[in-house]
Amino acid sequence: MLPETPLVSVVIATRNRSELLKVGIHSVLNQTFKDFELVVVDDGSTDNTELVVKGIDDPRVVYVRGKGEGISAARNIGAQKSRGQWTAVHDDDDIMLPNRLEEQLKFVDDSVDFIYGAFMNFDDETGELQLHHGRNYGYAAALMSGFAPGHSTWLVRTELLQTFQYDEGIESAVDNNITFRMLRSGVRFKHSGVFCLLRRVHSGRITDQGGQGQKYVAQMNLSFLKRAFTQQSIQELSKAARRDWGPVDKTNWETKYLGFLPDHLVKRSGFVVIANEDPELKESFQRLEVLDAAEMNWAEFFASCGAGAKTNRVSVRLRENSEIEKILNGIELAKPNSKKSPQDLITEYALASIHNRKDGFFDNAEVVVLAVGPAPAWTDEQKSVTKQRFSTTENGTEVMGGIIPLHSLDAAEGIRNALFGDGVLDCRVFVNGTSDKVREMTQNELHSDAMNKTA
Repeated sequence: MLPETPLVSVVIATRNRSELLKVGIHSVLNQTFKDFELVVVDDGSTDNTELVVKGIDDPRVVYVRGKGEGISAARNIGAQKSRGQWTAVHDDDDIMLPNRLEEQLKFVDDSVDFIYGAFMNFDDETGELQLHHGRNYGYAAALMSGFAPGHSTWLVRTELLQTFQYDEGIESAVDNNITFRMLRSGVRFKHSGVFCLLRRVHSGRITDQGGQGQKYVAQMNLSFLKRAFTQQSIQELSKAARRDWGPVDKTNWETKYLGFLPDHLVKRSGFVVIANEDPELKESFQRLEVLDAAEMNWAEFFASCGAGAKTNRVSVRLRENSEIEKILNGIELAKPNSKKSPQDLITEYALASIHNRKDGFFDNAEVVVLAVGPAPAWTDEQKSVTKQRFSTTENGTEVMGGIIPLHSLDAAEGIRNALFGDGVLDCRVFVNGTSDKVREMTQNELHSDAMNKTA
């Protein structure tokens, strides 16, 4: 047991998800804020969950074996075992962003009991992100649609979770149920505006498995809350809540957190800079270490961010399909090794604020490469990579066009240079377009200008 009482207890309830749990635990242990314990409640797992947790060499980790009595019972066990003044909830299959605790704790004072924030869903197969902004929580938001703050964004006074407890008679919408009871009891809620986590969307989620049962319990919870209100007052409160969003900075949210997605979804490049205090130097001096982001796996990248690494020189893009990724990987491998010394790289980092690319450069919106030219000029590789093909003929000369939708401008430039860089084909990049829009914009070129070039 740790000798001192931590400020925060992070609680994870889990069952038979050892591989996903490893990632979730790693994201918690590598927070920029360090004064916490991590209580992992194993709800009767039959896989190697216990070995995974006990194999982590960190005194902040506490393993508790439950009896397989369900998620609500496991969460109540976690609350009772917590020693921190505040409890941060985290689900076993999610990724806690590295500054989540540090940023949310800035809102702790005597006027608030329950702090929450925003989160993003990410598709575990495609990397697609979905923002969950969250409303300012009160009767208005709750009555409008049964809204409750995102569960894994909660930072709650521990004594409240120990007092109210999760309802062990239900297995879904349990977070919705406990917040409604807290709301009716006068608990003071605060939307921090902090992006707290990346929530993994996959087939094994409890939310998906709950199905109709979850909807039924959610409606039951809402009916409980509505008992104290007339229909007219419910309508008036709901109307007031429609625009009452929390204070979330949504600037470039689609790209800001891409680097924290798992390796199978993204490719990182550039470098991170870690500033370490040097005890042999004065306090105003730090020793800087430069690391190649492309050589780091997810765990290493996340750990460096938790240690305070600067990442504004890191570029991230979603992975393309395997055929295109193979070409891009060849381009990356073919690049000569940098001759720059660490001192040169640090100088570049210091000047980055002047010459850095604009925010949004790696937009998640679609980027399209369009290539047009005479059919004989197209190689087999070019034909195979283009997702869509169309052709026309005039005077016996076939003109072909190819549209390649991609996730990032970097990928588009790489493909253009690798496949169409010899200038034989007319090739351009369209940003923030769609395949259909590009086709519409270029119909005249494909039927006139492009063919005239080959006549």
